[in-house]
Amino acid sequence: MSRRKPREEMEFGSDSFLDVVANVVGILIILMVLAGIRAKTAPVNLAEEAPATAPIESAPPIVIAPSPADLEAKANRERELTELQLKSDTLQQELDRLRNVAEGDESKLTELQSQDAVQQNRIAALSSNLEGAVAELRDHQQESEILEAAVHAVRVRLKKRQAEVAAAEKQPNRVEQLQHRITPVSRVISENETELHFRCQGRVVAVVPIEELVERMKGQMERQRDVILRLKKYSGSVGPVRGWNLNYVIETQQQLGMIRASVSQFELLPESDLAGEQSDVALQPNSAFRNELRKAEPGSTITFWVYPDSFVLFRKLQALAHREGFTVAARPLPEGTPIMGSPNGSRSAAQ
Repeated sequence: MSRRKPREEMEFGSDSFLDVVANVVGILIILMVLAGIRAKTAPVNLAEEAPATAPIESAPPIVIAPSPADLEAKANRERELTELQLKSDTLQQELDRLRNVAEGDESKLTELQSQDAVQQNRIAALSSNLEGAVAELRDHQQESEILEAAVHAVRVRLKKRQAEVAAAEKQPNRVEQLQHRITPVSRVISENETELHFRCQGRVVAVVPIEELVERMKGQMERQRDVILRLKKYSGSVGPVRGWNLNYVIETQQQLGMIRASVSQFELLPESDLAGEQSDVALQPNSAFRNELRKAEPGSTITFWVYPDSFVLFRKLQALAHREGFTVAARPLPEGTPIMGSPNGSRSAAQ
């Protein structure tokens, strides 16, 4: 408000100056019109006018002397013209002075406008800086709120831990008993020993009927003997048996005029609906796992094919098999790898 008030006063002074100039010009016009009217209506001096006809030389010139009234009127007109001239000069000087004042006021107005523009720029810069400071303050406020929430969460967890510690201190001391078992020496299973196979995957144990599938494979090889001997490589499949299929590859070789056929590799693939037992079920007296152990001959070896997610299950089943008098072999498998075998593979090591 303090910057706009001088501008309004300056604009009011310029309007007043223009009004004064217009009034002065109007007065000059009126005075000039009056002077013309007076000059037109003044009496004519006959002595000054030229004769209409050439004078007669023989006649003496006639001189008409102006009357006192004419002289007085002429003097009055001259005084009025002089006064009007003085007033006109005075008004011209006033007009020049007002023009100089107006030019000074315009220069001051221009300077004030320039100062106003500078102030406006400063105000805009301050406003921009203020907005940036407000935004930064809001960011700091949000960070502060996040930190406060984190501190509150830590305090809640600390109180919870303190309550747990207090509850633990009130409970009587418990003595945990550690069982130590000497790991038996492992031995490689011979071909004449009976071996039962189980798979531990997804925390579920399932029987793997390898012996039954091998017997079916031998029967199929005998039936396809002629076809197998004509080919260098033969692929076959048997099953399903108790939820398992066996895929095998036979390769033939000629030695001393004779053709020899042998299984180069095989793999066992479970059915999608293969059933199994979790540890709490498998350890029960009437579980399928316990029934398979009962069917086995004394001194048989139990081989577990174990995947990474079922080592805890394997430890429990291993302890049960040892209590029942069996030796145990473990065959760890990477996730996604099927149970496979070949003549070049290694035999299980039982403990």
